[in-house]
Amino acid sequence: MQQVSKEWVRVALDLASGMSNQDRFERLLYAVRMSVRCDASALLTYHDQHFIPLATNGLAPDVMGRRFALSQHPRLEAIARAGDIVRFPADSQLPDPYDGLIPHHSGDLKVHSCMGLPLVFDDRLIGAITIDALDPAQFDQMDDEDLRIISALAASSLNTALLMDRLERVAAVTPEPGLAMAGDTSAIIGQSETMEQMKAHIAAVADTDLSVLVMGETGVGKELVAQAVHAQSARAAKKLVYLNCAALPESVAESELFGHVKGAFTGAISNRQGKFELADGGTLFLDEVGELSLALQAKLLRALQYGDIQRVGDDRHIKVNVRIVAATNRQMHEEVAEGRFRADLYHRLSVFPIFVPPLRERGQDITVLAGFFAERCRAKLGASVIRFSPDVMTLLQTYSWPGNVRELEHAIHRAAVLARADATQDELVLQPSHFGQLSLVRSEPAGSAAHGITPMMTGVADVAGGTAVPAAAEMGLKAATEQFQIKMIEQAITANGGKLSAAARQLGLDAGNLHRLMKRLGLK
Repeated sequence: MQQVSKEWVRVALDLASGMSNQDRFERLLYAVRMSVRCDASALLTYHDQHFIPLATNGLAPDVMGRRFALSQHPRLEAIARAGDIVRFPADSQLPDPYDGLIPHHSGDLKVHSCMGLPLVFDDRLIGAITIDALDPAQFDQMDDEDLRIISALAASSLNTALLMDRLERVAAVTPEPGLAMAGDTSAIIGQSETMEQMKAHIAAVADTDLSVLVMGETGVGKELVAQAVHAQSARAAKKLVYLNCAALPESVAESELFGHVKGAFTGAISNRQGKFELADGGTLFLDEVGELSLALQAKLLRALQYGDIQRVGDDRHIKVNVRIVAATNRQMHEEVAEGRFRADLYHRLSVFPIFVPPLRERGQDITVLAGFFAERCRAKLGASVIRFSPDVMTLLQTYSWPGNVRELEHAIHRAAVLARADATQDELVLQPSHFGQLSLVRSEPAGSAAHGITPMMTGVADVAGGTAVPAAAEMGLKAATEQFQIKMIEQAITANGGKLSAAARQLGLDAGNLHRLMKRLGLK
């Protein structure tokens, strides 16, 4: 009991400390686990009828990417509406949102202990803590008053984090990206170092009127970046108007941008506003801006320079107040050098460039994104749960994902449909065979530098000693992958004098991900 008390003293001290929100949340869940001796717990924030994980303990890593709609998860809905501690009967027939998502326990959770602690601050629901134990009698001796104290401390900690985030925005200080996006169910998903840096850039530029150029490969999520820039800006209450420049026929492109008047050309039977007028006071998102013709580039440049436009067929100038966010998958400096894109327009658009990293460079974000898409697909297919076999997670991590996040989403949806055809119940377990069309095993690893993984198809040199490692076919893909990860990590730690932070930088990981990977591989 003394140890438990010490943990909660630390939690109370954390409220006034300078530690990150993520560390605070994980410390809080550790204190919960020490207090109630549970097998799994989760800290969730509440937004728009959804519970969104902020930290988990004892659950599969992909849970962090899942967004739980109350309407689809009756236990979570009961917690949200209770206003007090909720104890579910050990044999409750209500489906558990974590069914199949507690590692090393692949069976169902039909008989187990489950409690929910709604987190309420100023009579407002801001989140919840869920606590699960495989022993049906685990929580029988727990006093409700003790649980209410835990709930109050957790609510205070979460509210402090949310309040600090809001104050940092008002003070124009870059907020913690991981929490800044937490309230939006369509938010950018990812906790890798590259994504945290990108989110920090979004937060830094959002509340200005600077033009933003979002660059990245096809399928990385450039439109989500544009939405985030708009949502975090002072223009959020106004429109975000979207225009796909690649889909614009030359004959109507100018009209789409600037509008036209009646009789301006054949078919112009009435006056029509263009995208600039529709976005007045808000943001205009020009997707695939590199596809615009040189003639239209000149007219776009004039609109950006002078803040006014002319409808096609009209001599009058119309003043507009529009913030431009553009996106492209092209190498724009090469386009400028080749004369396909105006240098002056490029510099106007790229006042603040934001680069969206490809999925292969995002490390464990693949796992989190897989959970996000699995939960979304589960709702569409009417399954009780969609979970991943360990071999599937290895495959997802070692594929190069040339189509990036969009390809991952489509791959999981296809695999879920195939799994449903094979399943005899409404629980779907995705196996490697369901991803056969991707030829995952024959692909380059997903960010070999980022994951510490090297190709394993025919047997390759041991990174530390130069000896041959057996092919994956001989020892199993998962075992071969883990062996290569261990070798790479050991080599990096040795090369950096035992300093984990330096080893993490060499491997292209953030220190937290390296720490968790080492624990999973038995290196700590």
